[in-house]
Amino acid sequence: LQMASAGASGDGGKDAGAGSDAFLHLQHVQGCVGEVDQGVHFLSETTLAFAAGRHIAAHNNDTKDMIFFLQNAGVEAITSMMVSSNRKHIAVCERGSGDTPNQISVFNAATEKKLRSLQHADSKEFMFLSFSADSKLLFSLGSAPEWSLTCWNWYQGKVVASVKTSTSATAMQVCPYDHNQLVVAGQNLLKLWRVQENNLKGFNMATPKAQNLNFTAIAWASKDEVLAGTDQGEVLVVEGGDCRHTVRVPAQGRGISSLVTTSTGFVVSTEAGQMVVYERRTQSNEPFEALKTFLYSEGHFIKSMALSPAQELLGFYTSDRQVGTFPLTNVDIIAEGTHPFNKLGDGFHSEAITGIDVALRKPIVVTSSTDKTVRVWNYVDRTCEVSQTFPDEVLSVAVHPSGFFVLLGFGDKLRMFTICLEELRPIGEFPVKSCKLARFSNGGHRFAAVNLSNIVIHNTFTGEKEGVLISHTALVKAVTWSADDSMVATAGIDGAVYEWCVPKYERVQENVIRNIHYSSATYNSNGDGVLAVADDGRVREFSQSTVNKNIELPSGCKPSAIATVLNDAVIIVGTQDGNVLLGDGNSSFHTYVLGTAPVNSLAVSPAQDLVFAALGDGTMFTLQLHAPSAESIVELPAQFDVVLVTKAEMSEKDSQRQELENRIGEVRIQADYKRHLVEKEWGEKLRKVQEELETTQGGAEAKFEALQRQKEQQELEASESIHNMERAHLKAADELEALYERKLTIEGQRYRSLLHEKEDMECSYEEQIEVLKGKYNAVIVKLKEEYEGQAQQRTTEIERLKQELVSTKDRYEEFIKQSEDDHEEEVSSLQSQQRKRLDEEQDTVLNLKSQSAIMRRRFDSFQDEMEKLNGTISNKDREIEDLHKHIRGLEEDIRNLKNDVKDRESTIDAKEKRIAELRQKGKELEKIKFVLDFKYKELKRDVEPKETQIGSMRDQIRAMDDELERDVRTNHALGQALNDKTHKIDNLNRELQRQRRLVQEKERIVSLFVTDLDKLVSEIDPSYWRDAVRQLHRTYVKRGAGEGGIKEVPDSLDEFARQREHLEKSLSTLRRRGGKNEKAVRSHQHKTTMENATLVDELNSLRRERKYLEGRVQQLLGELQRVKGAAAHAATKKTTGRSNSALGTTTLPPMGQGASGPPVSTPTAAAMASSTPVSALESPTRGTGGLLKGAVRRGGHLSMGEMVQNERGKVAAMLQQL
Repeated sequence: LQMASAGASGDGGKDAGAGSDAFLHLQHVQGCVGEVDQGVHFLSETTLAFAAGRHIAAHNNDTKDMIFFLQNAGVEAITSMMVSSNRKHIAVCERGSGDTPNQISVFNAATEKKLRSLQHADSKEFMFLSFSADSKLLFSLGSAPEWSLTCWNWYQGKVVASVKTSTSATAMQVCPYDHNQLVVAGQNLLKLWRVQENNLKGFNMATPKAQNLNFTAIAWASKDEVLAGTDQGEVLVVEGGDCRHTVRVPAQGRGISSLVTTSTGFVVSTEAGQMVVYERRTQSNEPFEALKTFLYSEGHFIKSMALSPAQELLGFYTSDRQVGTFPLTNVDIIAEGTHPFNKLGDGFHSEAITGIDVALRKPIVVTSSTDKTVRVWNYVDRTCEVSQTFPDEVLSVAVHPSGFFVLLGFGDKLRMFTICLEELRPIGEFPVKSCKLARFSNGGHRFAAVNLSNIVIHNTFTGEKEGVLISHTALVKAVTWSADDSMVATAGIDGAVYEWCVPKYERVQENVIRNIHYSSATYNSNGDGVLAVADDGRVREFSQSTVNKNIELPSGCKPSAIATVLNDAVIIVGTQDGNVLLGDGNSSFHTYVLGTAPVNSLAVSPAQDLVFAALGDGTMFTLQLHAPSAESIVELPAQFDVVLVTKAEMSEKDSQRQELENRIGEVRIQADYKRHLVEKEWGEKLRKVQEELETTQGGAEAKFEALQRQKEQQELEASESIHNMERAHLKAADELEALYERKLTIEGQRYRSLLHEKEDMECSYEEQIEVLKGKYNAVIVKLKEEYEGQAQQRTTEIERLKQELVSTKDRYEEFIKQSEDDHEEEVSSLQSQQRKRLDEEQDTVLNLKSQSAIMRRRFDSFQDEMEKLNGTISNKDREIEDLHKHIRGLEEDIRNLKNDVKDRESTIDAKEKRIAELRQKGKELEKIKFVLDFKYKELKRDVEPKETQIGSMRDQIRAMDDELERDVRTNHALGQALNDKTHKIDNLNRELQRQRRLVQEKERIVSLFVTDLDKLVSEIDPSYWRDAVRQLHRTYVKRGAGEGGIKEVPDSLDEFARQREHLEKSLSTLRRRGGKNEKAVRSHQHKTTMENATLVDELNSLRRERKYLEGRVQQLLGELQRVKGAAAHAATKKTTGRSNSALGTTTLPPMGQGASGPPVSTPTAAAMASSTPVSALESPTRGTGGLLKGAVRRGGHLSMGEMVQNERGKVAAMLQQL
């Protein structure tokens, strides 16, 4: 499994060193991805698959080995995964980045190769997957907003059916009993989908009381029973579309997170951290009963579960990024207060890894994380040896080369711990706050701790501070020791790389490049140069304060960590994109995709064959380095198994050992005492059995003597009865002989008469056969063609079924083979247990067998004597059997005579078979009609959801109509108010015009008065003044007094306002009455409309029924016309026959060319009256063959006129019913 991709730009291929042929192999991973739907599955009984980084990891619980299903470099993340029912394929939903589209990839679980890539234009991202029961179909559900549900024939890469659901979903599962149907659940959604004729048809399963629920998990309990979990902590048992029961899970008000069904019930996990096991109850009102409840964690819960093939283990995937198994078979014996969850690798980090370091003399890797835990991993056994949680966040970690001590940086201090067998014990503290980086020297006698921009050097064994390195102006990101521990190199985000002489604590080399930030640094193998990586995408090698080498990384890469191996022949760089770059130091790099989070740290094993990469999502990848042209440089010492144990632990272990030894002694004493009691009990039982055998033996002897006496008496009775039987049989034989002689004479006469009738019937039937041949040749040819076509179709269908049978047989043979392999181990273990038990029982039974053998020999002698007596009786029985044989021979002769008569009727049976075939064809047509009716009903059921949708849209239209009516009424009221205002304005305008006219009139009068007055003043004659003043008085004063009475306008305006207010009140009252009447009219119109719609539907149905009945009447009339034609044709050819009074029969001419042939004898009229005629409506093509059959076979027939009258009566009755 080589993960190398195409190399980056550069001419590194020219280098023939160790780095040119080196590559990395993904070997192991500790950790999993947090946001994956259905994130855990079983590939076999011992192999568990889960998502790790950007890949799928499969962990073997027995060997602790891992295999990986690798994704392309363009895959950004995995959103969902699913394993097929036969455990042979894995489907993965991939979210692409850049030019890589979102797609579904299907892998072969055995070869780890990708088989198919599926893409759909309607799905921007795939969220859920589910295989069908036969593993041939794959169902996928896309993301918002379309939420496209697609059915794939994944092997051919074709879409079988697709539909846009437009509804958000939270779970999906295909029925394991029917591969054409599945259930989708979500917010107010529980819907059944079926694949019918390359279409997906949806059926709502949510009952009215469950329509407002948020379904979070689903599982199939049976073919018609679905379990649906809600966010209220309930599991609904939905059967046939109805909610039959509700199981309330003790979820503390939280929702259901996962559901999985077992052979005996189901297992449910809640968001409160609980896992509840339920069993099915058949003799109770509640279908399921809670068996056990287990608490995983109070702050975290199980997100997904999966059953192993044998249902012995339950795999789980949790919210704190843990993967593990639960022993489901031992649930009966596990106490509820325990924690039986077995985590993979004894647990993973749930948050980002902040530091990683490798010990030199022990195969351990120590990691710290922001989840406040420190874990010590054994990379040989692939287990977590020590895991400890602290109250504060651990900022950094460094392990001593011996592997016995570890430095942990906290916010307040730097602390040193001893790595013991099961825990970390503190042994010292150092006043270094917020230490985010610490490193032990290669000899382990010193360590360097970073405090922001300063580096403090301490003595490991005394704890004294030996010196402080001060030169950096910003945070220090890297500290590395030279091979002889005489030099220390540091790099920081200030763009400076310094080299220090440790004994003098002086800076000896420096290189500062502004505007770049270093993230990691390391010494080369010679110790004369420092390699550092910066955020500008370059690897620089410094020597003597100058840059000797400047290596360009692939474009777009932001390095975060660096390590060198194999004498600097290979450079390993971790990036912010979650990738690892492998290069040879000449700008030639291979990219290895690990995850989506950045690579925070890199570490190399002492043997330089393993590379450990710690990512920001809490996963740690182990990559094996292969360099064919290089050898291992460092070998592990022989003392790597040494661990530290305190004296208190040793004393505790000794006390526990002593306690166990005491308990073993007590158990031995109890076992010896129990064995003694068992021996005593079985001895007593053996004695009782021997006594019972002796008693039984005496009773058997007495019974045998009684049987012997009874046998002698029965022998005497048998001999006497045999003599009586012989005499009776001789007498009966004589009587039978005389009787059969008389019968033979009668039958001979009858045979001769039947022979004569046979000859007559042969002649008539030959003529009728010729007629029928001419009449039915065309029908026979047509039916032959139809049946040949059907036979061809059946042949092709048989070939197809044979091919399916072969494929199914191969598949089931493979399944049986696997099942046999699984069951052989169980059988072998059971056989060994049963053999031991059988040996014990055989020892106890052996004694009983020896005693019973004596009794058996005695019984055998008695049986031999009884067999002799039975032999004599059998001889007598054989003699009686010989007499019976003679009688049966005589009866056989009679049957032969009867068979001759039956042979004459075989031709009639052939015609009846033909008629029966035609009837069968009519029945098949009826079956086709029934199938079409069934399809019509299914189509009608499919239309019902559309009708409900139409009804909802009608309700929406009705609501919109009501809103429109309200708006119309509002607009009408506003229009009325506007009209009122307009009227008021018109009145005021008219009043204004009147007032203007009055003012103009007044002004005219004033001007006239001024003119007259001026004329008066200009007159000189005083006498004229008197007359002129009087004229002015008469002209203006009196007219002004007369016009002064027209000043009642304000009163008229008040009256107008009062009248207008009265009219407005009247109008509002009328509007209210009109609104009520309008509502009444509208309700009446709606009711009338609904009644009209109902009447229209009924009218349409009556029209269709009338049309069908008219067609049926036409059909019946046509059949009546055919019957009339057949009756008329028969009446023209009817002739008189001869009568046979001796046999009491009448004759009927043949149905051929008139009465030219010999007559056919028919039974008497009395027999005809009791016979049942063949209905022409039942089989119109039956013709005269039915009449002939009734005449010869059934013993009589109605005349043709009576038959026509009968049919006319039936048709009239049917017409009257119609």
